[in-house]
Amino acid sequence: MNRLILVLAESALETIPEALWRYPEVRRDAYERNLSPGELLLDRSYHHRAMRYLKDAHKRGRPDIVHFSLLNALETPLSEEGLLRVYVHTVQDSILEFDPEVRLPRNYMRFKSLIEQLFKTGRVPPKNKALITLRKGSLADLKNELKPDMVIGFSSGGSLKPLHSIVSSLTDVKAVMAVIGCFPHGEFKEETMKLFDSCYAIYPKSLNAWIVVARLVYEVEKSIGLNFEKAYCS
Repeated sequence: MNRLILVLAESALETIPEALWRYPEVRRDAYERNLSPGELLLDRSYHHRAMRYLKDAHKRGRPDIVHFSLLNALETPLSEEGLLRVYVHTVQDSILEFDPEVRLPRNYMRFKSLIEQLFKTGRVPPKNKALITLRKGSLADLKNELKPDMVIGFSSGGSLKPLHSIVSSLTDVKAVMAVIGCFPHGEFKEETMKLFDSCYAIYPKSLNAWIVVARLVYEVEKSIGLNFEKAYCS
């Protein structure tokens, strides 16, 4: 494998839909942050009651999952060496693309503010070289754009197989798109599953997305011989 394309798919990352703008907890959050309701990220920690009647609410409103997963991907030797490309596909069919040089805030509230700016301007920073960009697009659109040699999905409903065996089987595949669901509950949509050449589970029980991201990136690093332990000792 020469390159890993990591996609956090159907991610619970979106601005608050207009149907929820009138709810007191949404209006209060907007007032306290000096933003309009439509500029805020939907966040179950703050908007739980307003989300009760939202379609597919169990899969929405969790920017924190995306935050943790991105930190576990972008701050790795694989990313530092330019061998990892990272995308976020959202539940509302938007695509976020991250430059390998981006350094995301560790603080969750600062991360939310950054992504809210991105949804407003379409790029961060607004001027100079863009480190994060946002555009409309489905997961199928992204696959057609990147043209990976293989697409694999990770889901608790996939075929159970050790992660090291999965990565070892991809040694001769140049560009692999690995798709990890970045939502709190549920399964991939059927249309998403149809995009996979294979779908795997790496543990008998469900794992958080950021755990799967961290383990996958590390296994790929080992498989391609990124010997950073030797670098530390030199």
